[in-house]
Amino acid sequence: ILVDTVWALSYLTDAGNEQIQMVIDSGIVPHLVPLLSHQEVKVQTAALRAVGNIVTGTDEQTQVVLNCEALSHFPALLTHPKEKINKEAVWFLSNITAGNQQQVQAVIDANLVPMIIHLLDKGDFGTQKEAAWAISNLTISGRKDQVAYLIRQNVIPPFCNLLTVKDAQVVQVVLDGLSNILKMAEDEAETIANLIEECGGMLLAVSLLGFYFEVWFFLSFIPTHVVCGFFFQIDEDPSLVPEAIQGGTFGFNSSANVPAEGFQF
Repeated sequence: ILVDTVWALSYLTDAGNEQIQMVIDSGIVPHLVPLLSHQEVKVQTAALRAVGNIVTGTDEQTQVVLNCEALSHFPALLTHPKEKINKEAVWFLSNITAGNQQQVQAVIDANLVPMIIHLLDKGDFGTQKEAAWAISNLTISGRKDQVAYLIRQNVIPPFCNLLTVKDAQVVQVVLDGLSNILKMAEDEAETIANLIEECGGMLLAVSLLGFYFEVWFFLSFIPTHVVCGFFFQIDEDPSLVPEAIQGGTFGFNSSANVPAEGFQF
């Protein structure tokens, strides 16, 4: 009965902001959030979808869920043995990072960003896709210091690695996220560009020039002398251009790291 009830709530909250508000006004959210840690996976799954639908609403509706300490349940959900739970959890968080700066900070304060980045790197593709949205949304909604925190967590290599996938939407999300980071970096744009180049992201972006307009937007935020130097390298040594490997993707170095002294915009 509990599972069916929670799924019914998830269907209601999937019908737009008015329906979401109706569920909130019923006073059930404080009782729904604790089910994220229910011992039955079926209940967890239904609860995760229901609260996930609520946070697709307005920032005010999202805050109702956060006020119920929802984020405290997410370390366990992000490390759950079931990939479907991981994916749904990251999807939930992608809607929080799309919120206001206080909500972005709540995700940071809950120490969830490193876990999102881990799944961006190691999760199955469905989870990686949601993680890419979570990261890109943060680059849009976040303050400079919040995006700088993202860089310090070494997000660039796994983010760039997703430029290799055969999913146009994911590639566009990553390119947009990288462009947002470079735009926000301003005087530190060269440092960011070097990080992107070190892990092979620049090579791959250039290889996509004929397919994605977003590449031009991305390159427009990189200091001119860096771009010119990069193209000079390719002109001198064409072997630098990545070759497709099995499956039609490309291989790159994912070991590029943020400087040991940290990173600040």
